[in-house]
Amino acid sequence: MAFYGFTLAAAFYMGTCIDEDVNDRPIIGVLTQPLNVELLTEDDGVGYRHDDRTFIAASYVKFAESAGARVVPLHFDASDVELTDLFRQINGIIFPGGGTDIKKRPGNRFREAAELLYNLAVNATDKGDPFPIHGTCLGFQLLSVIAAKQDGVICGRCYDTEGSPLPLELTDAAAHSAFFSAAPKHLISAITTQNITENSHVSGVEPKQYEENERLKQFFKVLSTNSDSRGRPFVSTIEAQHYPISGTQWHPEKNNFEWGRIGKLGDKAIPHSADAVLLSQYVANNFVNRARQNSHRFASAAAEQKALIYNHAPVPDPQGYYSQIYLWGNAEQKLQPVGTVVV
Repeated sequence: MAFYGFTLAAAFYMGTCIDEDVNDRPIIGVLTQPLNVELLTEDDGVGYRHDDRTFIAASYVKFAESAGARVVPLHFDASDVELTDLFRQINGIIFPGGGTDIKKRPGNRFREAAELLYNLAVNATDKGDPFPIHGTCLGFQLLSVIAAKQDGVICGRCYDTEGSPLPLELTDAAAHSAFFSAAPKHLISAITTQNITENSHVSGVEPKQYEENERLKQFFKVLSTNSDSRGRPFVSTIEAQHYPISGTQWHPEKNNFEWGRIGKLGDKAIPHSADAVLLSQYVANNFVNRARQNSHRFASAAAEQKALIYNHAPVPDPQGYYSQIYLWGNAEQKLQPVGTVVV
C-alpha cells in the first residue's frame, strides 16, 4: 500500500513543487445527485417527491475553479464503464453536500456510483497513483459509511444545525495533519474562535463511532469536532491516514459562493467575512493541490473539451436553496451546449 506520508502531504498542501511532473492543469469531477423536489403534505409537513432531474450546485464548481482547476460532471446515473473511463482522465473528485439517500440498498445508484469512485481512488493510490477525494456534508457522510462498510455509523436526523456557523474544536491530530498544518496561524485562530464554518445537517457521525468502528478508526483520523444547538457532538473534519482523502461536515464552498437565507439566522447563516473567505480559499487550494499530484489526462483535447462543465449553463435553483445549479433532465440534455436552459 502506498503511504500518504507527511513529507509529501506537507509539500503539496503548501503549494511547493517536489516533482517536475506536477499537473498544473487539474480537472476535478463533481458527483451529480437527484433533484428532490420539496412538497407540502396535507398535514403541512415537508415531504419530497422523486424527480428525474439531476444537478450540481454551482458553488462546488466555482470552489474548484477558484483554486485553478476545471470541472467535469460525474453523472451518478452513468454506467460503471463510463464512470471508470472518466475517472482515468480526471485528477480529483468532490462528493458534494445535499439531501440524497446514501443508504446501501438495491437500486440506490447514487451510493453505488460513489462507492465505485471511492474504490477506484483507493486502488489508484495503493498503486502509487495518488487520487484525492473531498467530501462535504453529505459527501463527508458518504466517505464515512463507505469506509466503515456500515450505514449505522450515521446518526440519522440527530442534529439541529440548519444554518449554523461554528468555530472548529480542533483535535491534537490537526496540528500535524496535511489538511491544517499549512494553514497560517491567523487562519487557525479564526477557525477556532470565529463562527466561520457553516453547518446545515440533520444527520452526522458521533465521535464515538471513530473509536468503536475499527474500519473508520483505521482509515480516518479526526481533526475536529463540534456540537449542535442541543449540545450533541459530531465529527466535523476528517482526513485519511494514508490517502489524499478528506471530509468536512461543514461547507467551505458556501462562504464564497452561496448567498441564500438558511434557518433561523437567515442571510447571516453563511459567513462572508474576510476570514471566512480566506478559509474557503484555503480549503479549495488545499484540495486542488492534491489533484495536481495526479497525472491523469484526457485522451485528446476534443474529449476534454466535450467533458467540461463549460458545455452547460447554470440556472437558478428551482428550490431557491442554492444561488445557482447545473441541471440535467435526461441523457440528451446532458449533451446540450452552453445557453440551453433546462427548467
